[in-house]
Amino acid sequence: MTEKPVEFDFPVSEYYKNFIRDGRTLAKTGIWWSAILLLADPKSGKPFISLYRWQKTKGGWKVRKRYSLHRPAEVKEVVGILEEFAGHLHAAKESEA
Repeated sequence: MTEKPVEFDFPVSEYYKNFIRDGRTLAKTGIWWSAILLLADPKSGKPFISLYRWQKTKGGWKVRKRYSLHRPAEVKEVVGILEEFAGHLHAAKESEA
């Protein structure tokens, strides 16, 4: 039995289209779409993570922001900062109540 390749329908450039290894939509509302993608570099094959924000236009989805992480240390640092900042969001929400 042959495994079918997983297909992703994220609006990345043709350069990366066949190199998406995994992806998750964070939000897709109205004209905005945010996602985190696991990509492979087309030349080296090395994996990296990109956070995307697209805007829907008359011509289709256009990249408005993109941020890539290439090293595990970068990922750990960003995750740690996000967890720290998330605690502040939680605390702010409780003080509003």
